[in-house]
Amino acid sequence: GSYPGFLSAMFRLAYPDFVDISYASSAPLKLYAQTADQNAYYDIVTKAADRLSPGCADAVRVTLEEAKEQIKEFSSVKEAVKSMKMCTDTVPEYITTLKTLSDDVMMAIGFSFADYDMDAYPPSEELGLYKACQVYQDETLSSMEKVADFFQLLKEDAEEEEEYPGLIADEDRDCFDLSIFLPDGDNPRIATSDWSGSGGGNDGKMWDFQLCTTLIDPIGFSEESMFPARVWTYGDLTNYCQLRYVEEVTPQPLALVRNLQFDDLVGMGASKILFTNGLQDMWSGGSYLENLSDSILAVNFENGAHHSDLSHVGPSDKDTEDIREGFVKITNILNNWLNEIKDENEH
Repeated sequence: GSYPGFLSAMFRLAYPDFVDISYASSAPLKLYAQTADQNAYYDIVTKAADRLSPGCADAVRVTLEEAKEQIKEFSSVKEAVKSMKMCTDTVPEYITTLKTLSDDVMMAIGFSFADYDMDAYPPSEELGLYKACQVYQDETLSSMEKVADFFQLLKEDAEEEEEYPGLIADEDRDCFDLSIFLPDGDNPRIATSDWSGSGGGNDGKMWDFQLCTTLIDPIGFSEESMFPARVWTYGDLTNYCQLRYVEEVTPQPLALVRNLQFDDLVGMGASKILFTNGLQDMWSGGSYLENLSDSILAVNFENGAHHSDLSHVGPSDKDTEDIREGFVKITNILNNWLNEIKDENEH
């Protein structure tokens, strides 16, 4: 899903003689074509959280508005970090002001919520997204206590360890290590080239660099989301990438789409591409949700999250009705296409 889904569609578009069918789940072609609404990503996270736990969006919004300002009122970065139960000895070196700390804590909360949203299927109170909402909806806690408890929830979440291996090494400490969000390399930042979160370590570095070249995803925070508003710009991306790497590394947002022309699939003669999207998945905000032709099709799932249709086990009792129906629809589409290909090859 997402980038692999995009690659699936690109292989079919670029090499139709070798790739017969593309199954493109959660594939954000519009985002990479620079035509999607940059605010859609976190607006969908907000709606998904509120749908799962009614009242979550308002609770998060109020909490973060207060915490963002309260962080800046502490006497020092160290005191502010301590108040959020974070490790004072591993604060990233570049965080020297309370404003930078405040901004980047808000960024980390945003992309961590997004990570929870990707896994928010099937809907239940066992999901990380639901548990995160419950932290912010606990009226017995202050805003700063809620922020602290949210990071402790991340610390205890095994799913987050896959993206941030530093969490494993952090298990024996009571405090939360903010540096686990940093990708490897010189001048790392929490707010990377990818505001959906690059991930930590070497994997994070590789993804961070790729999004400084031709794979650009404009993702910002709107006034409508539950997170503090923050506008994404090409200028800020360029400044960041040249700080991280060298001045010669300049993002080229239109190079990929001009080369492959995936903003006009029909005009390029593309066919047999199936887009699938869970509508609770924020990547759906940058994907195709409608049929583009009789052989470039879209199947959407109202309850689905990130590639919920790719469970590798097929429909089960745990699946919602829309996913079960979707399996049947997808199977029929793929069977029809395979039969067409077989007939073409026989004649």
